[in-house]
This record gives sequence, structure tokens and C-alpha cells, in this order.
Amino acid sequence: MRPLPRLAAVAGLVLAWGGAGLADPSWSCGCGAMVTAGSELSVDRETSIVRYDDRTRTEEIVMRLSVRSEARDAAWLFPTPSPAEVELGDRGWFRQLDALTEPRVVKRRKWWGRPGGNETSGAAPGAAGGRGGVEVLGEKRLGPFQVATLASGDSGALAGWLERNGYRLSPRLEGALEPYVRLKWTYVAVKLAPDAGRALIGDLDPLRVAFRSDEIVYPMRLSRLARTDQSVHLYVLGAHRVEHHGPRGRASRVTFAGWVEPRQVAAPGLREFLGGRLFLTEVVNGWIDPETIDDDFRYRYTADRAHREVEYETEYVTFLGVPAGYAIVAGVLIGVGAVIAVRRRGAAG
Repeated sequence: MRPLPRLAAVAGLVLAWGGAGLADPSWSCGCGAMVTAGSELSVDRETSIVRYDDRTRTEEIVMRLSVRSEARDAAWLFPTPSPAEVELGDRGWFRQLDALTEPRVVKRRKWWGRPGGNETSGAAPGAAGGRGGVEVLGEKRLGPFQVATLASGDSGALAGWLERNGYRLSPRLEGALEPYVRLKWTYVAVKLAPDAGRALIGDLDPLRVAFRSDEIVYPMRLSRLARTDQSVHLYVLGAHRVEHHGPRGRASRVTFAGWVEPRQVAAPGLREFLGGRLFLTEVVNGWIDPETIDDDFRYRYTADRAHREVEYETEYVTFLGVPAGYAIVAGVLIGVGAVIAVRRRGAAG
């Protein structure tokens, strides 16, 4: 497993009303701001799988967050270009894709220096409702989550609906929603169900969101609300390799690119999700300054050039606890000294 800073991608979190005053957002991500009413909250990692079908013009995003908090009232708002279908995902998919894209390990021997760890190459230092109203396109319960799909042409009306239905929307987030309102996007509102009986902690159940889109898009505009740098880790599956367009962080790179087939993964659901041979591009976009986020992430096809990072494991060769290089040199010097001494004795005799 690669220790990546997997913060900030698809889920925009808002406070679900719990009778307390609205706190300032303690964390922002791709689609909004995570806040709690007086509870400490941090996101340890976040990863999303993005699959695009050119034939049906359908995009699917499977998102997973790992959170440390005692909050029981958080929720998130997820904008989509068209009405979305939502269901629970499988957390095992992430482990299988992570294993599939692991760096190639190359062992090399080192005859000088002392053991002190590995040396690594390639490591880095993530239909609208009418104006003035909200249309509820669907509501359902998914595991511990209560999910609603909404359409609205007015960010103020959307904020009002959320508050009346157990959410609390930051005024800053309301303004940040305006670009999506102008584009007539829809929204998936998700919160922990009142009877879920659990805190917002650990690996949350992944959510799988599907919607029609003319392009591969990953909502990011609302991360501009963040107070700290953001990072996004994506597995993008499509007909070809993709290249990133949009805001870019100081540590942005492609960590894997190559063809994958259903037979390479074990989970039946993931094999069905792949459907056939697809090109997988693993993109890590880290340390993004929130002030530079003025658009969503977009991914466009490029040449199908394969890439896999390489990690070098250094094996230090030693002799009696001494680096072998020094031992060899010492041995040569001792041998040369012995030859010279013998010759000198011979010349003296």
C-alpha cells in the first residue's frame, strides 16, 4: 500500500442540523465543506474510482472517505451534471485496484555505505428545477445513509430545503454553489440516517454515483472554500489514457497508466463494473492551493502510453559487518602490501 495523502475529492460535506450552532467548515473537499457542530473532524484519506462509458455517455464515481471524528450529524452535497443514481459501493474494489497499480520493485546491490532503508524512485514529496424552487427527484436509504437527489435553479432555495430537511448549509457554500446553479446541475444530498447509531469515524461505506455527462468531470469548485491545501487521488477508467485539465497542485503526477481487464481482479462486482478491457490512469493531484481552484477537474483522452512507477530496494553487501566495497579495497591493499614486502625481502637476501 502506498501512503498517499488522500484528501479532498468528490464529497462536499455540510452540517446536518443537530440543534447546535453552525461551525465554520473544518475541512473542504471536491464538492463542498465538511463541518461539525463542536466536534473535532479530520479526513485521513479519500480515494475515488471514476469510470466513463463513451457509448452511453455515462460517468460513474465510487467514492470512499476515511474520517476521524465523533460527529453524528455530518452530511455532504454532491453536484452532478445530470440527475444521478446512487447506491452503495464495495470497499474491496479499492484494495484490488491499489494492488493492481503497485510500483514495480527493482532490487539493486550497493557495495558502499551502510544499511539504512530503501531508496525509492517516483515517490512524491487526489435537469434542474425551476427558478425559485427545489425538485426532489428521489429519496432512499442506503445502509447508514439517507440519500436525496435534488434539482434547483436557485442556491437560496436549495439552502432552504436542506435546512428544513435536517441539513445546515454555510452561507459561504451557498454562494459557491452559484456556478453549478447557472449550469443547471443537480445534487445528491447524503447524511447519516437519524437511527444509524454511529459516529462519523473510520472507513465510511463507499457510495457509487452514476450520471450522464458529455465529458469526464470531477467536481472541485467548492474546494475553494478550504483553508488548507487539498489533495485528490483518482483511478480513472476509460477507453484511453487521460490527461488532467484544471487546477493542479504542487505534487501532481500520473502514478500508473495501463490496460486492465476483468480477469485481473477477483471481485465479481468489480469485474462487472469494468465490463471489458479499459485503460486505467491513476492520478494523484496533491498540495492544491484552494485559491487556485476556479474550475472542476476534467479529463481528456491522450495517447495510450503505459507507465508504472519503480521502487528501488537497495541491498547493502557487507563482509563481517563492513561494507563489501571497503572490505574488497582493504583486501586488495593488504595483498599488494604483502607482495611488496615479499619482494623487498627477496631483494635484501
